[in-house]
Amino acid sequence: MSQCSQARNIGTQTRISQNMRSVQGVWQALVLAAGLLPASCAPINHAPELQQAAQDLEQATGVKPAWSEQFEPRELEPGANETVALDQVVELTLVNNRALRADLEAIGQAKAELVQAGLLPNPMLSLMLRFPETGGRAMFDFGLVQDLAGLWLIPSKKQAAQAMLQQRLLSFTDSAVALVAEAKTAYRMLQYLARALEYQQQDREILRQATEVAETRLRAGSAAQLDLNLLQGRYLEAEIELVQLRSEFRTTQQMLLRLMGVARAPDTWQCEPLDLATPPQRLPGVEEDFIEIAIARRLDVQAAYWELESAAAEFAKEKLRLIQGLGIGIAGLRTEQTAQPGRNILADTVRSSVAAGRLMPPEIQSRRERRLMRRQELDFLLGPSLDLSLPIFDQNQAQVAKAHYRARELRRRYEEAEQRVIEGVRAALTQRRLAEDRARLYQESLLPLLESNLQLAQTAYQAGKEPILTVLVAQQDLIRARLGYAAAVRDLASTAANLERQLAGRIPEFSQPPTTQPVETDALPPSIE
Repeated sequence: MSQCSQARNIGTQTRISQNMRSVQGVWQALVLAAGLLPASCAPINHAPELQQAAQDLEQATGVKPAWSEQFEPRELEPGANETVALDQVVELTLVNNRALRADLEAIGQAKAELVQAGLLPNPMLSLMLRFPETGGRAMFDFGLVQDLAGLWLIPSKKQAAQAMLQQRLLSFTDSAVALVAEAKTAYRMLQYLARALEYQQQDREILRQATEVAETRLRAGSAAQLDLNLLQGRYLEAEIELVQLRSEFRTTQQMLLRLMGVARAPDTWQCEPLDLATPPQRLPGVEEDFIEIAIARRLDVQAAYWELESAAAEFAKEKLRLIQGLGIGIAGLRTEQTAQPGRNILADTVRSSVAAGRLMPPEIQSRRERRLMRRQELDFLLGPSLDLSLPIFDQNQAQVAKAHYRARELRRRYEEAEQRVIEGVRAALTQRRLAEDRARLYQESLLPLLESNLQLAQTAYQAGKEPILTVLVAQQDLIRARLGYAAAVRDLASTAANLERQLAGRIPEFSQPPTTQPVETDALPPSIE
């Protein structure tokens, strides 16, 4: 092999080894950056928020669920005589309901947003290799830049995220309160339907007996066909109503199973019987007292307030984002070194001899001269770097205006939420008062009157003054009145549950003022107007 070929091979091997060292340096930098990632990870733990939500719900409803991040659904376990109590229904609803569990995950998302709001953006590492066309050591550029534009935005970002976390927490608890009211209303409806089925079966039996009596009298010639037809028509209507009640009972039972998160459970269980013996109690207090308590308690109103606080913080953050990018870092450059070309010894000897006029050896550079030349070459450059976005075309005016209008919108929605609370409380009180009056009329007036009519009819029948049809009709009227009274008691319980939902808690005794003070409109952020 010639000396030129050997020189070219040596040069090629030298370039390959230099490039491999450059690639190894790049990988070492990447491994170092990856090693720093675990140190910057922030833990996400929203267990304190779950505990706070459970405490708020216990204060509102008297029930404290055991919520955790891991979802473990519970099965429906009826008690004696396959009976499921109201407390068990409420407990399973709070633990198993899938919609409520989905809302629970929103709290974790908001907590993650809060943690994210306190973090700076990751530094940017840039690497670049450029290979000389003639061979040699490659040029290596690198830079490490940290964007500091978000440094002065962190306080407002954390304030907005904290307010949004509080909004999600209150909104979730309000949804849980509404779900408890819905479960209670469905359970009261199921109790009423069970009682209505019992009364309807009694009514059908009375009509059957009356029809048999009319048929007997018709055969004896003491009754008309029209009377028999009327009784048969009423019997068929009672049969149709009984079928409808059974369908409503099963549908309500299945809806309640879905609310409890056990939709696949069998529907062979029964609810507790509807209490018809306890007389209806007059609700104490006046309308203004209930409105004041509702505004102080309602979690959706408080959630709307915190959402407004978050929007106000976003507005403040956008006003600070005039400079949207400010990167400070360090940059370096390792210069390239071209490879020495292979020498032609014969040609160099000829050129040296011609220049000297006599035979001369080729010029050979000493090691000392080569070292001196290498020291004079620039091998590495290092210095600070600055990346700055100039606010020439985009000064963030559009985002500032958007945040401003968003905050104003949420302020009006907060005020609308207060208006809806007042409307809901007044409507719930009206329904409650009407249910009280209706139940009282049934209990104190209509039922005693129809019971007296039945006794008079029985006495007249025993004395031979009235036929048995009179007794059967009196019994049917009494049963229908009892069915109406059961519906009135059901409405009384349902309106009580609705009022508790409007008040975001149990109905107070008015012995103590509200523990939570309402958020006044004047206390809202004034900077958004």
